[in-house]
Amino acid sequence: MDLGEILRVLRKRWYIVVPMLLLAVGLGIGVFVKVPTTYSTYTMVSLLTSPAATKAASSQTGQGQDNPFLYLNGSLIATADFLGRRLQSTDTVLQLKSQGLTEEYEVALAENAQGPFLTITLKGTDKEHLLTSAAQLSTFAETTLNEIQQRNNVAEKDRIKLIQVIPPQTPKVETKAKLKPVIVIAGGTAALAFVLAFMVESISRSRRRKAALAETPAEPTVAGSASAMPDIEGTVVLQLPPKVAAVPPAPAPAPAPEKSSDVEKTQRIQVPPRPAATTTSQKESPQPARPKLSTTYQSNVDRGGQNANRVNGS
Repeated sequence: MDLGEILRVLRKRWYIVVPMLLLAVGLGIGVFVKVPTTYSTYTMVSLLTSPAATKAASSQTGQGQDNPFLYLNGSLIATADFLGRRLQSTDTVLQLKSQGLTEEYEVALAENAQGPFLTITLKGTDKEHLLTSAAQLSTFAETTLNEIQQRNNVAEKDRIKLIQVIPPQTPKVETKAKLKPVIVIAGGTAALAFVLAFMVESISRSRRRKAALAETPAEPTVAGSASAMPDIEGTVVLQLPPKVAAVPPAPAPAPAPEKSSDVEKTQRIQVPPRPAATTTSQKESPQPARPKLSTTYQSNVDRGGQNANRVNGS
C-alpha cells in the first residue's frame, strides 16, 4: 500500500480519524496539565584528609603547612565511592524517608574529577522542599561518614572530613519527565485512530466484495479454462476451474515402418507420356508415297548376252 492509498483511506474515513485526533490533542493537553512538573537540583561534597595525615604529609614534603586541600590522594577517592554506595542503600533510603526526605536522589562520583568529589542529584515536584532536602542529604552524608569512622574506633585526629563544595543549586524543570507521559498518551491515541480507520476500510471492502460475488450470476465454465471477474475496487479475481482427474496415458502407437532416406528427401514427379512423333498436320496431309523401284522386267530382245534380270535404271 503506497502513500496515495493511505491518504485516500484516511480521507474517506475522516469521521473516524478527525475525532480521534482531536481526542489525542485533548488527552495530551490534559496530561500535560495534570502531571506535576518535576524539578531537579544538585550539590557537590568533597572528602578531606584527616588532620594527622595532613600534618604528616606536610612534614615529609617540608612545606610546613597543615592544608588538607594540598593532599587529596587516591585513598580518598575509594572512601568517597564507599560513602556514595552507603548513602544509596535501601536502609539509608528508608531512614531518610522517615526523616521527611521524599525526593528521589542519586549519589555518584563527579564526572571527569581528579579528586574525592561526590555529586548528589535530587528530583522532586516541590522546589522549596527540594532545596531543603538537598541540604539535608549533604548533612546526612557528613554524619554518616563520622559514624562509620567512630564505629571503627578511628581517633578524632585521624578521621576524614567532609565539606560542601557546591551548595544546592536553583531547581530546573525536567522537560523530558514532563513530556514523556504526554507523548505516550497522545501518540497512542493517534495511532489507534489510524488502526481503526484501516480496520473499518478493510471490513467494508470485504463486505462489498462478498455482495458483488453474490449478485453476479454463475456462468458455466469449461474444464481447463479460467474465468475472470472484475472486482469493484479495480482488481481482477481469477476463478480457477476444478482440477480434472488424471487420465492414464494412451498407449503409444506402433512405430511406422522405416523409410529410406531417398523417400524422405526427394519427391516423386510423374511425367506424362510423350506424344506420338507424328503431328496433326502430318496426319491430315500425308506425304506422297515415294516411287517404288521399278520392278524387274524381262526383255524379249536379246541384248548381247547381258543379264535380263537387271533392275530398271541400273
